[in-house]
Amino acid sequence: MGGSKLSGDVRDDSVRIGSSELLLSCMIALVTMLLVSPSLTTAIVKPRLYDGSINDIGRYAMTFDAYEHISENSDSVVIALGSSKMREAFDGVLIKELSSSESDFYNLAYGLEHPYIRVIEIGSIIELVPEIVIFEVGPNTFSELSTPLPEWAQMMMAQLIALCGADCSLHLDTIIEPEDLAILPETHLERMEVLASYFPDAIEYTLEYEFDLDEPYPCLGDEPNVRCVPLPTSSAYDNYLRHPPKLPNILAMIKETGTLINSYGQPYNISLEYYYGEHLDRYINRTYHNPEGVLNKNQIAFEYMIDILVDAGIQVVLLGLPYNPVLIDRLAPGQWEYYNSSVINYSQIEGVTVLDMMWDSGWEEEDFSDRTHMSEQGERKLAELLVEPLDHLLGVN
Repeated sequence: MGGSKLSGDVRDDSVRIGSSELLLSCMIALVTMLLVSPSLTTAIVKPRLYDGSINDIGRYAMTFDAYEHISENSDSVVIALGSSKMREAFDGVLIKELSSSESDFYNLAYGLEHPYIRVIEIGSIIELVPEIVIFEVGPNTFSELSTPLPEWAQMMMAQLIALCGADCSLHLDTIIEPEDLAILPETHLERMEVLASYFPDAIEYTLEYEFDLDEPYPCLGDEPNVRCVPLPTSSAYDNYLRHPPKLPNILAMIKETGTLINSYGQPYNISLEYYYGEHLDRYINRTYHNPEGVLNKNQIAFEYMIDILVDAGIQVVLLGLPYNPVLIDRLAPGQWEYYNSSVINYSQIEGVTVLDMMWDSGWEEEDFSDRTHMSEQGERKLAELLVEPLDHLLGVN
C-alpha cells in the first residue's frame, strides 16, 4: 500500500502550527536584532511612531526624547503637562515673548492623558529639574480608569515603558497596581518585544513612503497635522515642543459652512444646533469628562506626582483650564463638585500654586475652537493671564 494521507483537519493543524512557528521565529529574530542593534529602533520604528503612522498621535512617543532635548538646550525650564486641552491652550513661544524671565516654556501635553499614564515619566521629569511643572487639573484628572487596564491604555503605557527603559521601574512598582503591572512589560526583553511588535508595520509604511505609494501626515508646512511630531534631529523640533500645531477650529467651520471634515477627508453637514444639542449631551456625560467621585488610581497617581515634585524642591502649578461656556452652562448641578473640593484641598499644599480658571466668567465662546479646546484667541488670552503669576514664581516680579 502507498503511504497514508493526512486528513484535512490534520493538514490544517499542521499549517496552523507551521504558521505559528514561523511567526514566533520572526518575532524572536526581530527582538534579537533590536537587542543587538538598538539603532534599528531609532532608524525604523521611532520615525513611524512619531509621524502618526503607527500611533494615533505621535506625541505619545516623544516625551522621553523631549526631556533629553530640553535638558541639553535650556538651563531654566517650565513644562506644561496635561491632555489635548493643555496642548491646545499653552503657547510656550508667546509666553516666552511676554515673560520677563530667562526661562523657556515647553508644552508636552498630549491627548487622552491620564495621571496614571503620565506617572511613567515622573523620573525623567525630576531628572530634568524644571523650575516649574504646570499640571492641567480638571474633571478628567479624577476620571475612572478600570482595573485591569483597558486595551488602549495598556498599549499607551507599554509603549512609554518600552521607550523609557529601566529608569521607570522604581515609580511603576510604587504606584501601578499589581493587576496592571502583570500585563505591562517589566524586563528588558519584554520592552524589546514591545518595540519589535511595531517593526513589521514600520517597515511597511517606510517602504510605502519611500516608493511614493503613500505619504505620512505632514509635520511641517502651512497645514501641519496634529498627529505628526518632527523628529529630534529636525530644526523644527525645539519650536514644536514649545508650541505644537493646533486642531482645526470646528466652531468656525460649522458657523461659516455648516460642514465638518471626517477622518477620510470628506465633508459632511452638521448644524450648530445639533453640535450644541444632543451631540453635546452625549459628550458631556462621557467618563473621561467627569470625576469618578472617589479616590481612584488616576487621583492617587496625580497626588503622587505632586508630592514627589514638591519633595524634590520643584514648584508645582495646578492649572484649571476653562471650557466653552456653552458646555459649562449645560452641566448638571454638582456634576463637577468633586473637582472643586479637590482643588481647594490642593491649594493648601506648600509648594503648590493653584490657578483655577474653570469658572471664570471672562471666557467667551470665541475663545474656543470646539466644546473644550482653546482657539488662537483663547490661547493668547491664557498666555496673558499666565505670564504674571509664572514670573512671580520665577522670582522676576
